[in-house]
Parts: sequence; C-alpha cells; structure tokens
Amino acid sequence: MNAVINQLSFAHGNYVTASAFSTQGKDFPEFAATSRLIEKNVAGPARAETVVITAVDREEKMTRASTTSTRELTICIPANYELGVHDLKTRDDVSFSFKDEEKIVYEGVKGTIELVPASEGNVKGSFNIDVEIPDSEEQTFILKGQFQVLKAV
Repeated sequence: MNAVINQLSFAHGNYVTASAFSTQGKDFPEFAATSRLIEKNVAGPARAETVVITAVDREEKMTRASTTSTRELTICIPANYELGVHDLKTRDDVSFSFKDEEKIVYEGVKGTIELVPASEGNVKGSFNIDVEIPDSEEQTFILKGQFQVLKAV
C-alpha cells in the first residue's frame, strides 16, 4: 500500500493550481492539488503517445467520520514533453478536463497548454482553457493554472 501512496504524493517543489474566471454564476474555489497521478498512455485514432496528469484536490476532513469531496484536473500533454504552446483540440495527445466534487465532468473546448523548461526530472507548464459547462447552451468559463510534476517514466 505504501507504493501506491508514494506514486500519488507530491515531491518537494511540485504543484498543480487553478483559478476560474467568468464562471457564469458557478462558485469555483481555488484548486490546489494535494496529490497527483502521472502516467504514459495512448490517445486518439492515431494512438499518439501522451502523458496524462491527474491532479486531485481534496477538502480537509473535519472529523474522522466525514468524507472528503474531491475535484480532479486531467491534463494530457505530448509524451516527448515538447516545450512550447500546445493548442487544445488540434492533436490527439493534448486535452484537458475537470471533474467537480459532484462528479460532473467539464471538458476543455479551446485554449492552450504551455510547457516551459523545468529542473531535471520535472515537467512544468501553464494552461489557459475555456471549459464547457455540461448541459448548457455552449456556456464556458475560463480555467487558468500552472503545474510542475515529476515526469512519467
């Protein structure tokens, strides 16, 4: 069980944060991941290699009997960690989604994920994504954030 905990925990200096803008009346507390999972995968019809970063933000427990609500950001980037700006929806290995505490999934419909130089063994970047509100008439809100996590091996 410790191996799983180690895979999910953050190394010193690693983070995933996000803030929402123009939220169409939806309350969006600041996102600060308490754990993450990073793995290599394949995506799309061309089976492009991608790195999937799943960042988890849990509320603190008030009592031992309480449950924590969880929010997740999923960021997919090219497996070669190519530096630069990657436009969403232009390639199979770049995507973004957000799952709120009620398990509703919000899909990124446009925007960018930028990868910048990082220290050895890390991948670092930022995102500026228009996220579509489910069951709305194409209403979106902007989710901006940054991340630095250990690279998938």
